[in-house]
Amino acid sequence: MNPICHTTRVVTALLVSLSLFSSLSAEDKPDRTSVEKSDAEKLAAQRLEFMKKSVKDYEFLLGPDFKAKLTVEPEPRLRFTNPVSGLQDGGFFLWKNESGRPMVGAQVFLTGDNLWIHEFQSLAPVLFRVSRGDKNIWEPKRAGVEVKPVPDAPVPAAGAVQRLVQMRDIAKRFMASDEFEGRPQSDELRLLTKPLVRFGAENSDTLDGTLFVHAHGTDPELMIVLEALKSESGYRWHYSLAPMTGYALKASLDSKPVWEVAWRKPPYDPKEPFFILVHSRELSLKKLFQFSK
Repeated sequence: MNPICHTTRVVTALLVSLSLFSSLSAEDKPDRTSVEKSDAEKLAAQRLEFMKKSVKDYEFLLGPDFKAKLTVEPEPRLRFTNPVSGLQDGGFFLWKNESGRPMVGAQVFLTGDNLWIHEFQSLAPVLFRVSRGDKNIWEPKRAGVEVKPVPDAPVPAAGAVQRLVQMRDIAKRFMASDEFEGRPQSDELRLLTKPLVRFGAENSDTLDGTLFVHAHGTDPELMIVLEALKSESGYRWHYSLAPMTGYALKASLDSKPVWEVAWRKPPYDPKEPFFILVHSRELSLKKLFQFSK
């Protein structure tokens, strides 16, 4: 046998063997990216369950007799982050009255310092009381919003589909900006064109309604409630605005300023419609779920 041919065959066989071994090893080894993605998905799911469980701790009672309860929606209407403020993970939750109108908005989020924060804002034109366990923690002494007629608005349409188009058109007439940590240059917010919730009923005081938000990225900053409310002359479109942040906000309608709120800093007053509290730390969450990378 030609020694050169023999050598060539040996080398070829060795290369094939190494190639097969390499392929088998690659298949046997878990992909690092897949493992990291799986861990991230696990943690995201666990955080979501933690957020959903944490909002159930509160009891909301409507004034003036504080007997009627508000009900929290079991799932967040939005899941968001905010790299600008170092927000790692968050969910936007709503409490509704028995007719389905959103009365309180809340952000449950994890800060860059691993603190779980609960940030509340009243959307209610009436008073309420909030307790956790046996302790009252938040009781605004004034309404959270002022309900106003929408200027130059059409008469609410007869059909639900047409009314949704009207509400979207009205929402687009609003512009908003916030001043993150008092920066001299405001950040323009973007309208999320899909309403987060819809409510109302035929032959009731509220024919139809929606909640829209202006967001910083995916983080809700301004809430807009639009409602077709009954009046002596029939149903008419109304709006109310409320912040979903402690930073300063401004809003305009048809390019005319209509609303603003100053930067609210800690300590937060539990008698005001906007309230923030620290719920827990991320460390306790990791111990709870016994999760580690």
